[in-house]
Amino acid sequence: MRILLLCDRVLSEPADGLVLRVLNLARELASRHTIDLLCLRQATQSVCAPPGVFGRIWSAPRPPARPSAGWLGPFTGWSPAALYVHSPVVEQLLTTEINPSEYDVIWDAGAVLFTQLPTTWAGVPVVADLVDDMVLTFQRARRSTPGLINKIRLWKYAHVFGRFERESMRRASRCVVVGDEDAASFSRVSPRVPVSVVANGVDTTYYAPAERAAVPGRVVFEGSMAFPPNEQAALFLVREIMPLVWAARPDATVALVGRNPALRLRELESERVIVTGAVADIRDFVLAADVFACPLLAGAGIKNKLLQAWAMARPVVATSVSVGGLGASDGENLLIRDGAEAFANAVLELLADPVRREQLGHAGRQVAVERFAWAAMAERFEALLLCAADEGPAR
Repeated sequence: MRILLLCDRVLSEPADGLVLRVLNLARELASRHTIDLLCLRQATQSVCAPPGVFGRIWSAPRPPARPSAGWLGPFTGWSPAALYVHSPVVEQLLTTEINPSEYDVIWDAGAVLFTQLPTTWAGVPVVADLVDDMVLTFQRARRSTPGLINKIRLWKYAHVFGRFERESMRRASRCVVVGDEDAASFSRVSPRVPVSVVANGVDTTYYAPAERAAVPGRVVFEGSMAFPPNEQAALFLVREIMPLVWAARPDATVALVGRNPALRLRELESERVIVTGAVADIRDFVLAADVFACPLLAGAGIKNKLLQAWAMARPVVATSVSVGGLGASDGENLLIRDGAEAFANAVLELLADPVRREQLGHAGRQVAVERFAWAAMAERFEALLLCAADEGPAR
């Protein structure tokens, strides 16, 4: 099968969840199929893809973002066309350099660039890997975000992404998301486009248990701190959950691990709060913790951070928002708690019980190994690509 992969970012280091997903699926598929790549890059960014994965590679500079509408933001830009800035370079490449007759199927990772396909590509089916359902993401964010203007802004984005799913996604033969909740949300909004679930996976060899002593009383939360749901979760952890933990365990410490923390996160640093910024290897911090906390209040999709913690056999306490698509079982392979008090009590329970920590960590590792290997995820994704290639473009 000849696949053209579209992506709105460079696929080199796994800097975020989308890149991590695409690189691992592409590595598995490349042994059986030809994958060419068209991606967006920053103006001065070089494209350095991993060897042996992609055939031909084209890149276009990312178009400048539209100027901020400021306080008018919630009241302007209601068209789905306002979501993504059009790239004349992408259009030119797809018109003059990349030949649609050479491809059986288009895989759009992130479902951004397929809207710029010229009419000459109408005969090539598109599989839109939406990953997370953005309508669900913004609906959840609106419920957990204070402030009327913020709620209006988030309601607006849920509405605009809903229009995008209803109108623009008709070009796709199939849509793919990572969890059942995302699929159900997408189906309610866009029932005409078939949607399938292909979860994220985890490299259980790279993310594996290690014989090293944890820091007693250490709690860790990991993720890109530039991602608003992660920042919100980090603030919730330090401001509301950990004070309840410290009341009973004043020796406990918390590490917030992830790149690009904002100033308000940096200002939380103290003897008991570590804010790392970017690190060379997150495994060092996760393996050093007694408890992995995942206190997300918003977001959708499957959480790579939680899969990685499971693979490293770390005991996990998570909110119900954090565990979508994982088939998690409260009390068997992690503890699911909502609200600061319940979450803090679960953290204290695990800090006091090393046997229970080991039991939960072992059970989580089993789930990661048995259900979330990348090879199995790639087989499911491959079947969808083959189906779309056989069935042809959306009608």
